[in-house]
Amino acid sequence: MRTGGTSGDVSERQTQLRQGAEQDRTTRFDDLYHRRYTDDGLRTAQAHVRQNAGSRTAGCDGVVRRYVEENLEGNLKRLGADLKTGRFAPQAVRRTYSRARKAGGRIKMRPRGIPAMCDRMVQEALRRIREPLWEAAFSRHSDGFRPNRSPKEAVAYRGARLAGGRRAAFGWIIEGDIQAFFDTLDHLQLMQLLRGRIKDTKVLSLVWKFLRTDMMEPGDLRHSVWGTPQGGIGSPVLAHVY
Repeated sequence: MRTGGTSGDVSERQTQLRQGAEQDRTTRFDDLYHRRYTDDGLRTAQAHVRQNAGSRTAGCDGVVRRYVEENLEGNLKRLGADLKTGRFAPQAVRRTYSRARKAGGRIKMRPRGIPAMCDRMVQEALRRIREPLWEAAFSRHSDGFRPNRSPKEAVAYRGARLAGGRRAAFGWIIEGDIQAFFDTLDHLQLMQLLRGRIKDTKVLSLVWKFLRTDMMEPGDLRHSVWGTPQGGIGSPVLAHVY
């Protein structure tokens, strides 16, 4: 399916993509890449990134949000030109670790990936096109890491089911976690799944570049062959697809 020109509101285009995906679950979408480098697409992506809690945190290049915004229009045009000509290449992701307390008082060091500021903008623009294509296929009972959803909806749904019964009932809510799930996604298998919905080879190439981006840790540069950075803008959608 070809998706038309670059004019119009970004949210309207997202709605059109989702409607197209809902109407035909087998359609492979083409002509998506040009949406990455439109002025309105990148500007909307930058505004969304700006609202994130970690927007003041620099990637491995040391560039902070303030520096990008000092010449926002110029930086957006430069970024759009790099995307249009295929020169764009993401920088290494800065990996940090945060302490997470697990059951029984166990402490786990959870990795987080922090991309460069401009890379986050491109990831957000990419997410806003990719997400509608897959939202149509996800279960309506899947509430984690999805737009306008949270575990609260899952609890409310279960509570309503129990309350609707004729007799008093008890229900279990079990919290589970797949160990190191984001870190162990198979890149080749993930790309094969994405090809089932996306025909545009330029979009697929951009996704591949982000998946294979190097990881920068203190004193160490690691090549990425598995996984997608936890905390990355595009990672939740990719994890759901997988």
